[in-house]
Amino acid sequence: MVTAKRTVVAYASAHGSTEEIADRIADGLRAGGATVQVCDLTAAGPPDHTALGADHLVIGSAIHNGQWLPEGERFAEMVSNERDGPVWAFSVSSVGATSTFLSPRMAGFLRSHTPLPRAVAAIEGKGVLRSHRAFAGAIGKGYWPGFGRILFRLMGGRYGDARDWDDIDHWTRQIVDDGG
Repeated sequence: MVTAKRTVVAYASAHGSTEEIADRIADGLRAGGATVQVCDLTAAGPPDHTALGADHLVIGSAIHNGQWLPEGERFAEMVSNERDGPVWAFSVSSVGATSTFLSPRMAGFLRSHTPLPRAVAAIEGKGVLRSHRAFAGAIGKGYWPGFGRILFRLMGGRYGDARDWDDIDHWTRQIVDDGG
């Protein structure tokens, strides 16, 4: 069980889907006994350095063009350079571990051939990453530019909400159980 004095859930969200996942994770950690602060990395100003000193840190970002949002990447770089405590990371894109917007065949291909985002790989390289989980998010028609919309449709994409809340809750429980 998480017995941390302070747990930070930091996230970078473009359209709100990642923010809602971060809030759900924070609620689950609170239910597990943690005191949780949620930190929006896309808010004005640089990320709060005090978040690096939290007993436990969960960091996540939406993925655009195969990588975390710039605010998430900057904070992950700070984490990989300055943090010694445990970190859990999550990424939100079109393909999650258990759900997707894309055709099953395309999602299977991407799951097996997509490397970790640079930001997560940097944290992993530091040796503090406990777990990384990929979640599918929610997508609306206006979220991708013209060519992206065509590519999305060619890959069997469907607009809507593909978040698997049970998977998110399960991963959060794993953080609670691993939080020692």
